[in-house]
Amino acid sequence: MSSTSPTVSVIVPAYNRAHLIGRALESLRRQTYRDFEVVLGDDASTDDTIAAAQKAWPEIKVARLPVNRGASSARNAAIRESCGRFLAFLDSDDEWLPEKLAVQIDYLQQHPEVAVCACAYRKHGRDGRSTLVPAAHPADLTKALHSALDFHGASTPVVRRDVLDDIGYQDEDLRILEDWDWMLRISQKYRIEILDEPLAIIHENNPSPPDRMRDSTVIFLAKHDADFRRYGAAHRNRVISQQWENSAFNMFEHGRAFEGVRLILRSLRHAPMRNPASAVLVPLGVMDAVAGTSFARKLLAWRRRSQPVAT
Repeated sequence: MSSTSPTVSVIVPAYNRAHLIGRALESLRRQTYRDFEVVLGDDASTDDTIAAAQKAWPEIKVARLPVNRGASSARNAAIRESCGRFLAFLDSDDEWLPEKLAVQIDYLQQHPEVAVCACAYRKHGRDGRSTLVPAAHPADLTKALHSALDFHGASTPVVRRDVLDDIGYQDEDLRILEDWDWMLRISQKYRIEILDEPLAIIHENNPSPPDRMRDSTVIFLAKHDADFRRYGAAHRNRVISQQWENSAFNMFEHGRAFEGVRLILRSLRHAPMRNPASAVLVPLGVMDAVAGTSFARKLLAWRRRSQPVAT
């Protein structure tokens, strides 16, 4: 790495984001910290993503995959083209506040014992609501990451490049949960800090493709099962229950009620008292599957709308 290499490489994975990537890159233009490069990992887009990115950021580096392989492969391709001492991650539909890199790089330079610096963020939902997702400070971050719902690992972390030499790149077998898996692996050996200041805006998209979500859940659970077991059988069962519930909700949101019911039953079988309220989705889902209604999906949408909005 030459002495003229940037301190930070901003890794931006994208697939068919021509209509959104300009917003993400514009948020980089507003950064008060300027010593960084931008590397686009294009996941074989079929639209004008690369042209839109080059228009918004003419000096952008591009690592283009020949076939669509998922966000983990796109990030890894971009990382291989990067040369910064720190890696910062920004999904192509999200935004950073102007002080984000300045605050996080300053923190990492003052705390050499910290390998990853993430931050709180604001989530802009599909329903137009803006919610503050505060920083998590659990006593055992690895344990919390087994089932954390408000995960801080997509567009908020800045990672020391040295971590790659030990932990490796993101798992390309995971089409979903890949960043979660990566942060979990890092947390097992390194210190991760999540800053209280919200420095990013995460835009909620349509639910992940359900088959990819289900298949990635299988891989994720098998991959980390030994680590779940270290905390006891009850913890392991709660984690498995939570992950299958997440996948079930995703199925319902896609209108695949029968498969959603099967996954809810799998979730309840592992830990029936973890979230007993989800049992109501079983009769609703059966009704939806038989009659073509959408009661389960409407209930989940109502639950989301009913959640308090943090300010």
